[in-house]
Amino acid sequence: MARILAALLERERTGRGARIEVALAEIARELVPFGGPLTGELACYRIYETADGRYLTVAALEPRFWRRLVEVVGRPDLLGRAADGHAELEELFASRPLAEWLALFEGEDVAAGPVRTLEEAGLPAPEGRPPALGEHTDAWRRELGLAAA
Repeated sequence: MARILAALLERERTGRGARIEVALAEIARELVPFGGPLTGELACYRIYETADGRYLTVAALEPRFWRRLVEVVGRPDLLGRAADGHAELEELFASRPLAEWLALFEGEDVAAGPVRTLEEAGLPAPEGRPPALGEHTDAWRRELGLAAA
């Protein structure tokens, strides 16, 4: 939503429109900025670190995906714990490198996948340090004429 507002502000200032490309994950994050199930509070919808320091996304919100995931990883005891099984899954996913998890999930009906590196995503490495989460939020809100949080 912030990019839409920024584009509208730019149009107002310059008279030029803007093209906006948005990833679904970004929209989901913007729709739940103050917490909720899509912010990692659920074990079934979270990012987990693997043994090699890489990350695995789990987006098993639908019961069938959660069921299959816990079956494939050998933890059917977590079936009723989609909300609170984080600690067990953190320990489990930290026990193997990302490639092994991806190989295990190959051909399975699980909602899990890798977090790509910048290189894997075809993006250039940032110069200097990347901004911290929320670092520019207040500045953007001021620029858009919105109250700071």
